[in-house]
This record gives sequence, structure tokens and C-alpha cells, in this order.
Amino acid sequence: MTGPPVYVRRFDRVTRALHVLSMHANGLPLVQLALSLDTDPDALREELRVYYAADMPLRYYPRISRPSTIRFHDADGIDAPPDEAEYVSAIPHSTAEVGADYVTVDELARVYRAGQDLLAVEPDNGDLDDALDSLMATALQGIGTRRSTWLAELVATVGQALRSNRKVRVRYARAWQPGIREHVIWPYRLTKTRRGWELDAGLDDDRTGTFLLSGLRDVLVLEETFRRPVDVDERITANRRVVVVDIAVPQDARWVVERFAESVEVVNETDDEIRMRAHLLEPVRERLALLQVVAGPSTFVYTPTPLRDVGTALAHRLLEHHRNSDGG
Repeated sequence: MTGPPVYVRRFDRVTRALHVLSMHANGLPLVQLALSLDTDPDALREELRVYYAADMPLRYYPRISRPSTIRFHDADGIDAPPDEAEYVSAIPHSTAEVGADYVTVDELARVYRAGQDLLAVEPDNGDLDDALDSLMATALQGIGTRRSTWLAELVATVGQALRSNRKVRVRYARAWQPGIREHVIWPYRLTKTRRGWELDAGLDDDRTGTFLLSGLRDVLVLEETFRRPVDVDERITANRRVVVVDIAVPQDARWVVERFAESVEVVNETDDEIRMRAHLLEPVRERLALLQVVAGPSTFVYTPTPLRDVGTALAHRLLEHHRNSDGG
């Protein structure tokens, strides 16, 4: 049996590239797009070119159409050969077939990921499991995005504890501070965000915290139950309070702000710089410091003024650590 075309294996990265480009009407530098996808610019250029130049055999992808047209161009928007172009854009287009029901590849990928998330919460849903297997065996064959069995089992375990109001003992590797801590938590809400699965939970000292499931090292569901607080939604909202930070970064570093912030608003921009209003979750100082270090020395925080130098302090600590490591 003949396998799917080679370009099918590139859909995962290509569809993510299209998603990023869909948020930038004027396109992006190919180098910046590749950096946001953690890949080589020349490799991404070739994948985009091959994807849009290749024919799509209907025996593999019935009733699927490309959602947009890729355009390679220079900084002034003038078309350029793919091998020489510094910028790339995704231009949406509509189909001429009235009444045709088209499903794009990126939509199929989103459906598959959403199905994986639901299956993690409902592991006994056999119909959903069969449907996802069928999708992977046909339209998405070769992408290699099967779910993590370990993570699915963890989500199912935590979800069951949440539904039965059972306390859970966890060992947790903290995201913003070194070390592993042990907690007894009261699971309140399990959600999927762009960071992955997150658990909002209460602690025995009446605090509310958020745990990334990817940071859980050991999980033990206890026999002891808890009473769910009547103000649990208010507690979660207060714990997830965001701080607004006005920050200016070079245009080629705007993706850094978008990565670390929950949401962003463009306040003003020029050809070289963009000023953004970023909404950051706690711990704000740690998130903002890392953002400044990654975005580079041209980054400037307008408000709040007490946070202007957190990136400089982190850079000094990293430099000192590096010097000590070399000397040791």
C-alpha cells in the first residue's frame, strides 16, 4: 500500500505557520516566523513552497481545499522569488463552488486536538476514540500527532478526583522557581490553555493556586474529600488576575510579548518598533524579566515603572551564573 505524499508529514508545522500568519495582514519576516516555530528558516521556506506547489490527491484528502494563498515578498510588499524573499504572507481566498462544504487541513488539525482533549477527560468514550483513529488513518495520516498516553491518564485521574471532590497529594516542579514542592490540593477546575492542561486548586492554607499538569511529578488521589467553596469562581478569578504592562519592543521581537502575555493590544508602531499593552499573569516580575531578556536590550517598559529593570537584574544573575560555571 502506497503511503501518503511526503508533504503530508509537513502539515503540522505548515498549519501552525498559517495560523501565525493569519494574525499578521502584512506578513512576517521568514526568519521571525521560523523562530516562533522553532525551525530553520530555509527549511520552513521550502515546506511552504512545496505545500502550495504540490497537487493534493483526492484519494487522500477528499473535499479539502487550501484556506489561503502563500505570497513571498520583500519588506515593501513587492513580490519576490521564494528563494530570495525575506517576507511571507497568507492571503485568504474564497471558493467559487456555491454550496460546497470544504474542510481545511488546519481545521481538521484543530478538530483532532480538541478531540484529544475531550478524550483525555472522557477516556471511556469509545466512539470518540474510534473517530479520532479514523481521522488519523485518513486525512491526517503521517502527521504524527497522537496523544500522549501518560498525559491522558494524568488528566483522567485528576478529572475523576475533581468530580468526586477528593483531595490529591502532588509533587510539583515549580515553573518559576527551582525545586520540587509537595502539596495536598483540592481540585477546583481543569482547563486546557495554550500552555497545556492547567489545574486550578485550593490548598490547605486557604490559598488558590494554578498547577501545570506537565509539572506534576507524582499524583495520589486521597480518600479524604473536601467541600467545594461556594465562591470558587471568584477565588479562581482572583488567582488569575492579570497585570497590565505597557512595553516597547523591536518589530522582530513582538512574538516574544505575544508568547508570554495572556493577551496583547497594539498601542502604536513604526517600521522598527512596536508599543504593546500586555496582560500578564502572576508571577509578573518573573514573566516580564524573561520577556525582556529574550526580546533584547532595546525592550523598554513604560508602566508600571517599578518593573522597568527586572530584565536587567535577571540578565546580571544569568551572567554571574555563567561566569561561575566557567570558573568552576
